[in-house]
Amino acid sequence: MLGRLIAVGVAVMIGAAPAAAQVRGSMEFGAFGSAGSFDSKIGLDNGSGFGGRFGMFLTPRLSLEVDGVGMSASRASGFAGSNVNVGMIYGRALWAPVQWGRTSLLLGAGVTHVDYEFFESYGFSALGGVKFGFSPSVALRVDGIADFLANSPHTNLGIRAGLSFYRSPARLTNTMTVVSTVYASQQPDSVSAAEQRQLRNTAADYSRLRDSLWANRSGPVTPSSAAALATMKAVIHFDNDQSTISDSAMAILNEKVAIFKANPAMRIVIVGFASQPGTVEYNLALGTRRAEAAKAYLVAQGVDPIRIEIATRGEGGLLVEGPGEVADSENRRGQFRLLIADPYLVAPKR
Repeated sequence: MLGRLIAVGVAVMIGAAPAAAQVRGSMEFGAFGSAGSFDSKIGLDNGSGFGGRFGMFLTPRLSLEVDGVGMSASRASGFAGSNVNVGMIYGRALWAPVQWGRTSLLLGAGVTHVDYEFFESYGFSALGGVKFGFSPSVALRVDGIADFLANSPHTNLGIRAGLSFYRSPARLTNTMTVVSTVYASQQPDSVSAAEQRQLRNTAADYSRLRDSLWANRSGPVTPSSAAALATMKAVIHFDNDQSTISDSAMAILNEKVAIFKANPAMRIVIVGFASQPGTVEYNLALGTRRAEAAKAYLVAQGVDPIRIEIATRGEGGLLVEGPGEVADSENRRGQFRLLIADPYLVAPKR
């Protein structure tokens, strides 16, 4: 059994290619060493061995995992005989209630089945541990285990340490629907670089259209309203790890609705941002959800959806550098960029 478990652990480490960890649908593969203390009631003392695990993330903080362990346990004092091979199988739910950068606190609960050679038992298992991320695809896990077995009731304790590897089923791709010419022949060298080029191309197209419309206008020109420009460029902020529109953000968006109604040719792009905690992929997705939430609110107030584009920068373009709630609260935002009508923006009539 030990030989098979070691072979599985080695195969898992070879097969796990670099990928993003802790996003919905990610898989975790792990191999670890294990040491345990057995209840003297069953005539065993201490043991050690190896194991492997497989897990699937349901959310960035919640996963389901199974693992198997093979150990060689010595006899307790007063019990004669050679060492006993012990096999253990676990199934549990694992939760990360606290995350700081790439370090996570782990809590788990589930069921276990133990084979002691001379009898078998089953019961409840609890886990507490810490995960230290070396990169988005590799982490060190250290777990403490407590097993409460029902057959000949007894309790076993153990500790494990090993590496976990993560594979994501597909990388997140962020797209924009724009009324412009998209230069598809260019191959993006990164998500953010491609997005920046697309935004620049879109802005250039809208600028040419705006200037053409302006050049053909007849009659006197009314200068732009500075207050209207400031209203449209006002930034909204979000709570940590949320895309819900707050009351303060609603007030800002309601003022923008009035500018939309006064300027029927105006079009904008909303760019969603996130703070530094979390993976790059998760923050890009969070930025998209925030931009979509702002657009949905404006559309619900009567703004034509074709007048609003969305984009995401994730944790790119930080307003305030460094960790901490002050920086994070400023960076969790949605920004508004005018594509048409700037600088020929008309103030709403009072």
